[in-house]
Amino acid sequence: MTKTALIMNPAGVAAVLAVLIAISFWLDRCFRFFSYLGTAILVISGGAILVNLGIIPPSIAQNPDDLNPVYEFANDYCVPLSIVLLLLSADLKSLRHMGKPALISFALASLGTAVGAIIGVWVTADGIGAEAWKIAGQFCASYIGGGVNYAAVGAAFHTSQSMYATGAAADNIMTNLWMVATAILPSLLRKYYSSVYQPGRHVEKAEEDYQKKKEISIYDMVILAAVAFVVVAVSDWLAPIINKGIGFEIPSVIWYTTFAILITLFTPMNRVNGGAEWGNFLLHFFFATMGAGTILSTLVDKGPVVFLFLVILVGIHAFIVFGFGNWFKIDVEVLAVASQATVGGPSTALALASSKRWVSLITPGVLMGLLGYAIGNYAGIAVGNWVKLLLH
Repeated sequence: MTKTALIMNPAGVAAVLAVLIAISFWLDRCFRFFSYLGTAILVISGGAILVNLGIIPPSIAQNPDDLNPVYEFANDYCVPLSIVLLLLSADLKSLRHMGKPALISFALASLGTAVGAIIGVWVTADGIGAEAWKIAGQFCASYIGGGVNYAAVGAAFHTSQSMYATGAAADNIMTNLWMVATAILPSLLRKYYSSVYQPGRHVEKAEEDYQKKKEISIYDMVILAAVAFVVVAVSDWLAPIINKGIGFEIPSVIWYTTFAILITLFTPMNRVNGGAEWGNFLLHFFFATMGAGTILSTLVDKGPVVFLFLVILVGIHAFIVFGFGNWFKIDVEVLAVASQATVGGPSTALALASSKRWVSLITPGVLMGLLGYAIGNYAGIAVGNWVKLLLH
Protein backbone atom coordinates (compact mmCIF):
# COMPACT_ATOMS: atom_id res chain seq x y z
CA MET A 1 0.00 0.00 0.00
CA THR A 2 1.06 3.61 -0.58
CA LYS A 3 2.46 5.28 2.48
CA THR A 4 -0.12 7.45 4.26
CA ALA A 5 0.59 11.18 4.13
CA LEU A 6 -1.02 14.37 5.40
CA ILE A 7 -2.40 15.16 1.94
CA MET A 8 -3.62 12.19 -0.12
CA ASN A 9 -6.36 13.72 -2.29
CA PRO A 10 -5.13 14.01 -5.94
CA ALA A 11 -6.27 17.63 -6.23
CA GLY A 12 -4.48 18.42 -2.97
CA VAL A 13 -1.27 16.72 -4.11
CA ALA A 14 -1.44 18.60 -7.44
CA ALA A 15 -1.94 21.86 -5.56
CA VAL A 16 1.09 21.23 -3.35
CA LEU A 17 3.28 20.40 -6.36
CA ALA A 18 2.07 23.47 -8.28
CA VAL A 19 2.82 25.72 -5.29
CA LEU A 20 6.26 24.10 -4.94
CA ILE A 21 7.01 24.86 -8.60
CA ALA A 22 5.79 28.45 -8.23
CA ILE A 23 7.93 29.03 -5.12
CA SER A 24 10.97 27.50 -6.84
CA PHE A 25 10.64 29.84 -9.83
CA TRP A 26 10.15 32.82 -7.50
CA LEU A 27 13.29 31.93 -5.54
CA ASP A 28 15.24 31.45 -8.76
CA ARG A 29 14.07 34.82 -10.09
CA CYS A 30 14.56 36.88 -6.92
CA PHE A 31 17.67 35.45 -5.24
CA ARG A 32 21.03 34.92 -6.93
CA PHE A 33 21.94 32.04 -4.60
CA PHE A 34 18.92 30.03 -5.71
CA SER A 35 19.52 30.92 -9.37
CA TYR A 36 22.86 29.11 -9.02
CA LEU A 37 20.94 25.99 -8.05
CA GLY A 38 18.28 26.26 -10.75
CA THR A 39 14.57 25.55 -10.64
CA ALA A 40 14.92 21.85 -11.47
CA ILE A 41 17.07 21.21 -8.42
CA LEU A 42 14.81 23.31 -6.20
CA VAL A 43 11.70 21.42 -7.32
CA ILE A 44 13.26 17.96 -7.03
CA SER A 45 14.72 18.80 -3.61
CA GLY A 46 11.41 20.32 -2.49
CA GLY A 47 9.51 17.21 -3.54
CA ALA A 48 11.94 15.03 -1.61
CA ILE A 49 11.55 17.17 1.51
CA LEU A 50 7.74 17.13 1.30
CA VAL A 51 7.51 13.36 0.91
CA ASN A 52 10.01 12.61 3.67
CA LEU A 53 8.15 14.95 6.02
CA GLY A 54 4.96 12.98 5.27
CA ILE A 55 3.12 15.92 3.69
CA ILE A 56 2.48 14.20 0.34
CA PRO A 57 2.61 10.49 -0.55
CA PRO A 58 5.64 9.01 -2.32
CA SER A 59 5.62 8.53 -6.08
CA ILE A 60 6.79 4.93 -5.63
CA ALA A 61 4.32 2.10 -5.07
CA GLN A 62 4.79 -1.66 -5.30
CA ASN A 63 1.24 -1.95 -6.63
CA PRO A 64 0.64 0.48 -9.54
CA ASP A 65 -3.01 0.75 -8.50
CA ASP A 66 -1.86 2.43 -5.27
CA LEU A 67 -0.02 5.23 -7.11
CA ASN A 68 -1.58 8.66 -6.77
CA PRO A 69 -3.23 9.69 -10.10
CA VAL A 70 -1.21 12.92 -10.13
CA TYR A 71 2.00 10.91 -10.33
CA GLU A 72 0.54 8.68 -13.04
CA PHE A 73 -0.20 11.77 -15.13
CA ALA A 74 3.30 13.14 -14.57
CA ASN A 75 4.96 9.86 -15.50
CA ASP A 76 2.82 9.02 -18.53
CA TYR A 77 2.17 12.42 -20.12
CA CYS A 78 4.37 15.21 -18.73
CA VAL A 79 7.65 13.83 -20.10
CA PRO A 80 6.68 13.26 -23.77
CA LEU A 81 4.57 16.42 -23.95
CA SER A 82 7.33 18.56 -22.40
CA ILE A 83 9.92 17.20 -24.85
CA VAL A 84 7.70 17.98 -27.83
CA LEU A 85 6.70 21.43 -26.57
CA LEU A 86 10.28 22.46 -25.77
CA LEU A 87 11.52 21.32 -29.16
CA LEU A 88 8.60 22.98 -30.97
CA SER A 89 9.56 26.29 -29.35
CA ALA A 90 13.24 26.05 -30.28
CA ASP A 91 14.70 27.93 -33.23
CA LEU A 92 16.93 25.04 -34.26
CA LYS A 93 17.95 26.79 -37.50
CA SER A 94 19.73 29.41 -35.40
CA LEU A 95 22.11 26.77 -34.05
CA ARG A 96 24.37 27.55 -37.00
CA HIS A 97 24.94 31.00 -35.48
CA MET A 98 26.52 29.61 -32.31
CA GLY A 99 30.00 29.88 -33.79
CA LYS A 100 32.81 27.40 -34.11
CA PRO A 101 34.16 27.71 -30.51
CA ALA A 102 30.72 27.02 -29.01
CA LEU A 103 30.11 24.05 -31.31
CA ILE A 104 33.53 22.56 -30.52
CA SER A 105 32.90 23.12 -26.79
CA PHE A 106 29.52 21.41 -27.01
CA ALA A 107 31.05 18.49 -28.93
CA LEU A 108 33.78 18.12 -26.29
CA ALA A 109 31.23 18.28 -23.47
CA SER A 110 29.02 15.65 -25.11
CA LEU A 111 32.01 13.39 -25.82
CA GLY A 112 33.22 13.82 -22.24
CA THR A 113 29.82 12.82 -20.90
CA ALA A 114 29.59 9.72 -23.10
CA VAL A 115 33.13 8.56 -22.29
CA GLY A 116 32.60 9.35 -18.60
CA ALA A 117 29.35 7.36 -18.50
CA ILE A 118 30.98 4.30 -20.06
CA ILE A 119 34.06 4.35 -17.82
CA GLY A 120 32.04 5.27 -14.74
CA VAL A 121 29.59 2.40 -15.14
CA TRP A 122 32.43 -0.02 -15.91
CA VAL A 123 33.94 0.83 -12.51
CA THR A 124 30.68 0.81 -10.53
CA ALA A 125 28.49 -1.76 -12.34
CA ASP A 126 28.83 -4.43 -9.66
CA GLY A 127 27.74 -2.01 -6.96
CA ILE A 128 24.82 -0.55 -8.91
CA GLY A 129 23.49 -3.92 -10.01
CA ALA A 130 21.36 -5.11 -12.91
CA GLU A 131 20.17 -1.62 -13.85
CA ALA A 132 23.68 -0.19 -14.24
CA TRP A 133 23.34 0.03 -18.02
CA LYS A 134 20.10 1.98 -17.63
CA ILE A 135 21.77 4.48 -15.31
CA ALA A 136 24.65 4.87 -17.80
CA GLY A 137 22.19 5.64 -20.61
CA GLN A 138 20.05 7.97 -18.53
CA PHE A 139 22.94 10.07 -17.29
CA CYS A 140 24.58 10.11 -20.71
CA ALA A 141 21.32 11.58 -22.03
CA SER A 142 20.86 13.87 -19.03
CA TYR A 143 24.42 15.25 -18.99
CA ILE A 144 24.24 16.00 -22.71
CA GLY A 145 20.72 17.45 -22.68
CA GLY A 146 19.10 17.79 -19.29
CA GLY A 147 16.55 16.39 -16.88
CA VAL A 148 13.97 15.94 -19.63
CA ASN A 149 16.33 13.48 -21.34
CA TYR A 150 16.99 11.63 -18.08
CA ALA A 151 13.26 11.16 -17.74
CA ALA A 152 12.69 10.18 -21.36
CA VAL A 153 15.47 7.56 -21.51
CA GLY A 154 14.43 6.21 -18.11
CA ALA A 155 10.90 5.73 -19.44
CA ALA A 156 12.29 4.06 -22.58
CA PHE A 157 14.44 1.68 -20.50
CA HIS A 158 11.64 1.04 -17.93
CA THR A 159 13.97 1.96 -15.07
CA SER A 160 12.52 1.02 -11.68
CA GLN A 161 11.13 3.84 -9.56
CA SER A 162 13.60 3.14 -6.77
CA MET A 163 16.61 3.40 -9.11
CA TYR A 164 15.02 6.44 -10.72
CA ALA A 165 14.77 8.12 -7.33
CA THR A 166 18.28 7.09 -6.30
CA GLY A 167 19.70 8.56 -9.51
CA ALA A 168 17.72 11.76 -9.02
CA ALA A 169 18.97 12.15 -5.44
CA ALA A 170 22.61 11.62 -6.47
CA ASP A 171 22.08 13.97 -9.40
CA ASN A 172 20.81 16.69 -7.04
CA ILE A 173 24.11 16.69 -5.18
CA MET A 174 26.32 16.48 -8.27
CA THR A 175 24.44 19.15 -10.25
CA ASN A 176 24.67 21.54 -7.31
CA LEU A 177 28.39 20.94 -6.96
CA TRP A 178 29.04 21.30 -10.69
CA MET A 179 27.04 24.53 -10.92
CA VAL A 180 29.30 26.01 -8.25
CA ALA A 181 32.39 24.57 -9.96
CA THR A 182 31.57 26.06 -13.39
CA ALA A 183 31.07 29.44 -11.71
CA ILE A 184 34.44 29.29 -9.93
CA LEU A 185 36.71 27.47 -12.41
CA PRO A 186 36.95 30.26 -15.02
CA SER A 187 38.31 32.68 -12.40
CA LEU A 188 40.89 30.10 -11.30
CA LEU A 189 41.91 29.08 -14.83
CA ARG A 190 41.79 32.47 -16.59
CA LYS A 191 45.55 32.91 -16.14
CA TYR A 192 46.22 29.77 -18.19
CA TYR A 193 43.39 29.92 -20.76
CA SER A 194 42.11 32.24 -23.43
CA SER A 195 39.43 34.45 -21.89
CA VAL A 196 36.75 36.93 -22.96
CA TYR A 197 38.27 39.28 -20.37
CA GLN A 198 41.69 39.50 -21.98
CA PRO A 199 42.82 43.05 -22.92
CA GLY A 200 41.45 44.17 -26.27
CA ARG A 201 38.57 41.68 -26.27
CA HIS A 202 35.06 43.05 -26.74
CA VAL A 203 32.10 41.22 -25.26
CA GLU A 204 28.97 41.70 -27.37
CA LYS A 205 25.65 42.24 -25.66
CA ALA A 206 23.09 39.46 -25.98
CA GLU A 207 20.42 40.25 -28.55
CA GLU A 208 17.52 38.63 -26.73
CA ASP A 209 16.29 38.93 -23.17
CA TYR A 210 15.29 35.41 -22.21
CA GLN A 211 13.64 36.60 -19.02
CA LYS A 212 11.13 38.95 -20.65
CA LYS A 213 7.43 38.15 -20.60
CA LYS A 214 5.73 36.93 -23.77
CA GLU A 215 2.14 37.31 -24.87
CA ILE A 216 0.39 33.95 -25.17
CA SER A 217 -3.06 33.77 -26.77
CA ILE A 218 -5.68 31.04 -26.58
CA TYR A 219 -4.91 30.40 -30.27
CA ASP A 220 -1.27 29.68 -29.37
CA MET A 221 -2.33 27.32 -26.60
CA VAL A 222 -4.77 25.25 -28.65
CA ILE A 223 -2.35 24.96 -31.58
CA LEU A 224 0.47 23.81 -29.30
CA ALA A 225 -1.78 21.35 -27.49
CA ALA A 226 -3.10 19.89 -30.75
CA VAL A 227 0.36 19.44 -32.31
CA ALA A 228 1.97 18.09 -29.13
CA PHE A 229 -0.76 15.51 -28.45
CA VAL A 230 -0.85 14.43 -32.10
CA VAL A 231 2.94 13.96 -32.20
CA VAL A 232 2.92 11.87 -29.02
CA ALA A 233 -0.15 9.87 -30.08
CA VAL A 234 1.23 9.10 -33.56
CA SER A 235 4.59 8.12 -32.06
CA ASP A 236 2.95 5.75 -29.56
CA TRP A 237 0.85 4.26 -32.36
CA LEU A 238 3.75 3.86 -34.81
CA ALA A 239 6.37 2.50 -32.40
CA PRO A 240 4.91 -1.03 -31.88
CA ILE A 241 4.05 -1.37 -35.58
CA ILE A 242 7.56 -0.44 -36.72
CA ASN A 243 9.19 -2.51 -33.98
CA LYS A 244 7.24 -5.57 -35.08
CA GLY A 245 8.26 -4.99 -38.67
CA ILE A 246 11.99 -4.54 -38.05
CA GLY A 247 12.27 -7.15 -35.33
CA PHE A 248 13.76 -4.99 -32.57
CA GLU A 249 12.55 -2.21 -30.31
CA ILE A 250 12.94 1.48 -31.08
CA PRO A 251 11.37 3.40 -28.16
CA SER A 252 8.59 5.86 -28.94
CA VAL A 253 10.74 8.66 -27.46
CA ILE A 254 12.93 8.43 -30.56
CA TRP A 255 9.91 8.97 -32.78
CA TYR A 256 8.37 11.92 -30.97
CA THR A 257 11.77 13.58 -30.61
CA THR A 258 12.38 13.14 -34.34
CA PHE A 259 8.89 14.30 -35.36
CA ALA A 260 9.17 17.38 -33.14
CA ILE A 261 12.58 18.29 -34.62
CA LEU A 262 11.28 17.87 -38.19
CA ILE A 263 8.21 20.01 -37.46
CA THR A 264 10.40 22.69 -35.89
CA LEU A 265 12.82 22.72 -38.82
CA PHE A 266 10.27 22.73 -41.64
CA THR A 267 7.30 24.66 -40.22
CA PRO A 268 6.89 28.02 -38.44
CA MET A 269 5.75 26.31 -35.20
CA ASN A 270 8.53 27.95 -33.18
CA ARG A 271 6.81 31.30 -33.79
CA VAL A 272 3.83 30.13 -31.73
CA ASN A 273 4.35 31.49 -28.22
CA GLY A 274 3.98 29.36 -25.12
CA GLY A 275 5.71 26.10 -26.04
CA ALA A 276 8.75 26.73 -23.87
CA GLU A 277 6.62 27.94 -20.96
CA TRP A 278 4.17 25.01 -21.00
CA GLY A 279 6.96 22.53 -21.69
CA ASN A 280 8.96 23.80 -18.73
CA PHE A 281 5.95 23.70 -16.43
CA LEU A 282 5.11 20.10 -17.36
CA LEU A 283 8.75 19.12 -17.03
CA HIS A 284 8.94 20.65 -13.54
CA PHE A 285 5.75 18.83 -12.61
CA PHE A 286 7.61 15.64 -13.45
CA PHE A 287 10.67 16.85 -11.51
CA ALA A 288 8.43 17.26 -8.45
CA THR A 289 7.22 13.68 -8.97
CA MET A 290 10.83 12.52 -9.18
CA GLY A 291 11.59 14.29 -5.93
CA ALA A 292 8.57 12.64 -4.33
CA GLY A 293 10.19 9.29 -5.14
CA THR A 294 13.30 10.17 -3.14
CA ILE A 295 12.70 8.14 -0.02
CA LEU A 296 15.74 8.49 2.21
CA SER A 297 15.68 4.85 3.18
CA THR A 298 16.11 3.88 -0.50
CA LEU A 299 19.37 5.85 -0.73
CA VAL A 300 21.20 3.85 1.89
CA ASP A 301 21.82 0.92 -0.44
CA LYS A 302 22.58 2.30 -3.92
CA GLY A 303 22.95 6.05 -3.33
CA PRO A 304 26.70 6.19 -2.58
CA VAL A 305 27.74 3.99 -5.50
CA VAL A 306 25.53 5.93 -7.95
CA PHE A 307 27.11 9.15 -6.69
CA LEU A 308 30.57 7.61 -7.19
CA PHE A 309 29.53 6.82 -10.77
CA LEU A 310 28.60 10.50 -11.25
CA VAL A 311 31.90 11.67 -9.74
CA ILE A 312 33.77 9.57 -12.30
CA LEU A 313 31.49 10.69 -15.16
CA VAL A 314 31.81 14.39 -14.37
CA GLY A 315 35.53 14.11 -13.65
CA ILE A 316 36.21 12.65 -17.11
CA HIS A 317 33.77 15.13 -18.66
CA ALA A 318 35.69 18.02 -17.06
CA PHE A 319 39.07 16.61 -18.12
CA ILE A 320 37.98 16.37 -21.76
CA VAL A 321 36.19 19.75 -21.84
CA PHE A 322 38.86 21.85 -20.15
CA GLY A 323 41.84 19.79 -21.31
CA PHE A 324 41.07 19.66 -25.03
CA GLY A 325 39.33 23.04 -24.85
CA ASN A 326 42.62 24.65 -23.88
CA TRP A 327 44.33 22.84 -26.76
CA PHE A 328 41.75 24.36 -29.15
CA LYS A 329 42.38 27.78 -27.48
CA ILE A 330 38.70 28.25 -26.61
CA ASP A 331 37.77 30.87 -24.03
CA VAL A 332 37.45 29.30 -20.59
CA GLU A 333 34.08 30.99 -20.08
CA VAL A 334 32.73 29.35 -23.25
CA LEU A 335 33.95 25.97 -21.98
CA ALA A 336 32.26 26.52 -18.61
CA VAL A 337 28.93 27.48 -20.19
CA ALA A 338 29.10 24.53 -22.61
CA SER A 339 29.77 22.17 -19.73
CA GLN A 340 26.90 23.62 -17.73
CA ALA A 341 24.60 23.54 -20.77
CA THR A 342 25.15 19.79 -21.08
CA VAL A 343 25.24 18.80 -17.41
CA GLY A 344 22.47 21.12 -16.27
CA GLY A 345 20.59 22.12 -19.43
CA PRO A 346 19.77 25.50 -21.00
CA SER A 347 18.21 26.95 -17.85
CA THR A 348 21.34 26.49 -15.72
CA ALA A 349 23.57 27.60 -18.62
CA LEU A 350 21.45 30.75 -18.78
CA ALA A 351 21.68 31.16 -15.00
CA LEU A 352 25.48 30.79 -15.10
CA ALA A 353 26.01 33.21 -18.01
CA SER A 354 23.62 35.84 -16.59
CA SER A 355 24.85 35.61 -13.00
CA LYS A 356 28.48 35.96 -14.12
CA ARG A 357 27.44 38.71 -16.59
CA TRP A 358 28.88 36.87 -19.58
CA VAL A 359 26.18 38.48 -21.71
CA SER A 360 27.73 37.35 -25.01
CA LEU A 361 27.36 33.72 -23.87
CA ILE A 362 23.67 33.83 -22.95
CA THR A 363 22.44 33.02 -26.47
CA PRO A 364 25.09 30.33 -27.20
CA GLY A 365 24.48 28.77 -23.77
CA VAL A 366 20.75 28.42 -24.32
CA LEU A 367 21.27 27.17 -27.89
CA MET A 368 23.78 24.55 -26.71
CA GLY A 369 21.28 23.42 -24.11
CA LEU A 370 18.57 23.12 -26.77
CA LEU A 371 20.92 21.18 -29.03
CA GLY A 372 21.54 18.86 -26.07
CA TYR A 373 17.79 18.36 -25.69
CA ALA A 374 17.62 17.39 -29.35
CA ILE A 375 20.43 14.80 -29.36
CA GLY A 376 20.47 13.65 -25.73
CA ASN A 377 17.86 10.92 -26.17
CA TYR A 378 19.71 9.41 -29.13
CA ALA A 379 23.06 9.42 -27.31
CA GLY A 380 21.61 8.05 -24.08
CA ILE A 381 19.75 5.16 -25.70
CA ALA A 382 22.79 4.29 -27.85
CA VAL A 383 25.23 4.33 -24.90
CA GLY A 384 22.81 2.48 -22.62
CA ASN A 385 22.30 -0.35 -25.09
CA TRP A 386 26.02 -0.55 -25.89
CA VAL A 387 26.88 -0.74 -22.17
CA LYS A 388 24.22 -3.43 -21.78
CA LEU A 389 26.03 -5.54 -24.39
CA LEU A 390 29.38 -4.95 -22.70
CA LEU A 391 28.11 -5.94 -19.25
CA HIS A 392 26.16 -9.04 -20.29
